[in-house]
Amino acid sequence: LAVKEWGADRIVLLPLYPQYSTTTTASSLKDWDRAARKVVLTAPTAQVCCYPDAPGFIAALADSIHETWGKAKPGVRYRLLLSAHGLPERVVAKGDPYQWQVERTAAALVEKLGIEGLDHAICYQSRVGPLKWIGPATDAEIRRAGAEGLGVIVAPIAFVSEHSETLVELDIEYAHLA
Repeated sequence: LAVKEWGADRIVLLPLYPQYSTTTTASSLKDWDRAARKVVLTAPTAQVCCYPDAPGFIAALADSIHETWGKAKPGVRYRLLLSAHGLPERVVAKGDPYQWQVERTAAALVEKLGIEGLDHAICYQSRVGPLKWIGPATDAEIRRAGAEGLGVIVAPIAFVSEHSETLVELDIEYAHLA
């Protein structure tokens, strides 16, 4: 209703999920469509599908990682954990493109970082419930790095803004685990 009352003459829907998933982007766009129909919003609407390897997105991630890497303790070997929100395996098995788009993000990011011999891994966080989830799990990768005597730098690659999963799960829970 607020968008209609504001009088937008054109609407661009930009999901804050760089990688497309039926569980996030698709459900958010469906919610928008329902709300827009309910208030008879007729302004032309465009949707940005996904941007897993968009140059600006990758550059922003790389800048953040380089900044963090610059604060790393000297003499410690690090593994870069590229952490994305997890999904149940059955969602991916039904054709959801999320996992391969996460892999595209990781590949573009590692290339952009340009760190010779970079030790890195893709991992997934935020598992809930009894279903089998795509992996490896971020907490398991943190434990593996610790067992190998490595420090970790955990970079969220499936979010464009801070929220509960980055502020609590990564910054607090995983920091404590590490």
